[in-house]
Amino acid sequence: MRIKVLFMLVLALSACFWDSFKKQDKIPSLIENDKPIYVCGGENSGRYYKFIWEYIVAEDGKVYVWDSYTGDHIDVYDGNGQFLLQFGRRGQGPGEFQALSNGAVDSKGNIWINDGNHKTLKVFSKLGEYKEDIKIPTEVARSYIRKIAINDDKLYIMCRDNRGEISIYKYDAIEERCELIYKQEERIRISFVDFVPDMTMDGAGNLYITDSFEYRVYQYTNDGILQIKYEDRRSKKERILEKDFNVFDNDFKIIRYPEYKVMLERLKGPSRYLPMIFGINIDSGKIFIWTSKRDDMNRYVVDVFDMRFNKIGKSCYFNFVRDNLAQIVGGKLYIPSIENYQVELTKHLGRLGFTNIPDRLNVYEISKEIRRR
Repeated sequence: MRIKVLFMLVLALSACFWDSFKKQDKIPSLIENDKPIYVCGGENSGRYYKFIWEYIVAEDGKVYVWDSYTGDHIDVYDGNGQFLLQFGRRGQGPGEFQALSNGAVDSKGNIWINDGNHKTLKVFSKLGEYKEDIKIPTEVARSYIRKIAINDDKLYIMCRDNRGEISIYKYDAIEERCELIYKQEERIRISFVDFVPDMTMDGAGNLYITDSFEYRVYQYTNDGILQIKYEDRRSKKERILEKDFNVFDNDFKIIRYPEYKVMLERLKGPSRYLPMIFGINIDSGKIFIWTSKRDDMNRYVVDVFDMRFNKIGKSCYFNFVRDNLAQIVGGKLYIPSIENYQVELTKHLGRLGFTNIPDRLNVYEISKEIRRR
């Protein structure tokens, strides 16, 4: 009898220990609360979008949002999510857009917008008043602009050519001087399997670029000199699977992307794997690196570092492995509404598609635990 009681006690203690272990092992969320601080788009703002992919968050908290389907105007929100104004429209005249794509805000609050069809950058004041068109240099105009960053009124432009090669140019629009500072190894890029490296800048003007294959981050000075190359060789690559082509159709039913077999056959060598990291954000003295690993709720794991690349934590949240949609500014996470906590549903979805419709921009407070580190 005593042996039986002792045995039951051991089982109970083991269960408690295992539950405690699982709780400790669980990766904490990047955000403090699942409820957004505010939302750009929807009933509260009276502004509606079909698909948000690109947007801009300025240092003063203003948010610039546009619909990637229509791409005909930009909506401006303040730091509390209140709609302020709208500027731009579809057309070919001054301040009008043909293919509103991406952009950035300079130190004076001017908004620089890439209008892809014109091969120009359109510049607006912080009030949305059109100022001028800046012609894109020939080196860049031959390619498709994917991302723009600005520091000291110098533009850093990431573009991709027809062969899939990624280049980053530093462009002085006043002196009209263009300099290639980075070129990334060619990756086989197919429309549905096109992984875009990420770039961001710190307060000192250093440029950070993620690799399309390895767990590797390059840090360049403002002069375009490679200063740091951080690598984590312990991480393992994850192969692109057939299941990764499971996506939502127009009726929100899960289907397998029709041409997935052809695409898989074209992906050779390193291109057959997901990028080990796909996004980077810098805020409040911390570097957030988005990895292609996911937790049990299908959220992507985020490694958190100090500015010397000492790892100080780990968290997780929803994102898009093909192109980092997250921005972290002023202790807030900005992310289009791709969150989906229906685990039984999302576990059947692949990593190459969205887990929800990004028709709003959600803004969350970053976890207090992460901010304290």
